[in-house]
Amino acid sequence: MTVWGSLAGSGLSECTGQAPPPPNPRFAPPSGERAGPWQSDLLLRVLRDSEPVGRDSVFVVGGGVPSVTRTTDGRLIAAFQWFPLDGRAAFDRVAVRISRDDGLAWTEPQPIEIEDFPAGYQRPFDPTVVALDDGRLRMYFTSDPTGRRELGETTAIYSAISTDGVHYQFEPGRRFGVAGRRVIDCAVGKLGDTWHMLAPIGRPEDGAFHAISSDGLKFLLVRDVPAGRDQNGTGNLIRRPDQLACYGGARQGVWAASPTDGSSGTAPQVLSRTGGDPGVALLPNGDLLTLRVGPPHADRTPPGR
Repeated sequence: MTVWGSLAGSGLSECTGQAPPPPNPRFAPPSGERAGPWQSDLLLRVLRDSEPVGRDSVFVVGGGVPSVTRTTDGRLIAAFQWFPLDGRAAFDRVAVRISRDDGLAWTEPQPIEIEDFPAGYQRPFDPTVVALDDGRLRMYFTSDPTGRRELGETTAIYSAISTDGVHYQFEPGRRFGVAGRRVIDCAVGKLGDTWHMLAPIGRPEDGAFHAISSDGLKFLLVRDVPAGRDQNGTGNLIRRPDQLACYGGARQGVWAASPTDGSSGTAPQVLSRTGGDPGVALLPNGDLLTLRVGPPHADRTPPGR
């Protein structure tokens, strides 16, 4: 998910090392300004031995924060923040697309529904979806318990459980939070009997929170981990045979750090000079299906503006 310093012995790849190439100016926001998330599309690309198979395809027009997982019955579930320019009701909501043929065909984007979501909480955002061993799905997301800050609650990570990827049941309580700090946009993966969660601390150079859990519900902070140069804390984890590998984003594009011997990783390898915040799933044939946020379009405005 993010860029880490030494995590030897944790089973997580060490993602520091050689910096990727210089930034690509095409990924800069239009006119030097910060682009809105509705200005970018989600792009799909399949990688084989780290090389692209074919060209990028537009996965979602107006999307961000992608996450994708493969379920025990072979479905691919992709979750993302959706910004359809022709629909206010779904704008800036978490949505999903589902594939039953390893990514060849997908359902249309559909906003998720969460039963028993607490009143007064900010709408879920920044989704991370993971497949559980029993066939269900758990979605981790960011929310803010508006009106409860006097109780010491801040922006934190929550979760909901699902069997179909669209309809979820809210799971009471926080999964992870840090007193007095905002925790957003987490990445989650399981290795052995331990769940790992990482979330950016703040600025790209600030590194990430690293928390662990035995049940995927109660995460405990174990350490803060530093960031590598010019890399940031957005991306996802993917399980390899003996490690969780990290795929991340930066001004340089999408990078990957592959596991080696179970305690360290290779230097980051740039997979794309454009895009960021990648979601990655391993296909049965060994290929990687990747979703990433593409360059912004200057001519888009959100509904109502």
